Amino acid sequence: MDFNVLIAEGAIADLREIVEFVAEDNPDAAIRLGEKIVSHALSLAAMPQRFPFHDKQRGIRKMPLPPFLIFYTCDEAASVVNILHFWHGARRAPQF
Repeated sequence: MDFNVLIAEGAIADLREIVEFVAEDNPDAAIRLGEKIVSHALSLAAMPQRFPFHDKQRGIRKMPLPPFLIFYTCDEAASVVNILHFWHGARRAPQF
């Protein structure tokens, strides 16, 4: 059974920041990168439990997409994946 993937406003802001930064030098690459990040996030509809926990107590998982990380939660009862952040791996992890 596939999960619904929801992208939080904070994650949308993260994505916008990433794309705008890359677009300063290469607008075409920025569009491709944005599409790639979203495509990978949406792939969590199938088997979202396949990636490790970042914070097991809070149920936050992380999906690698080098050099980025996608932080998310998975509500198995509701079949919903909530994308919390799109994050560059060189940065300190976001506070949840």
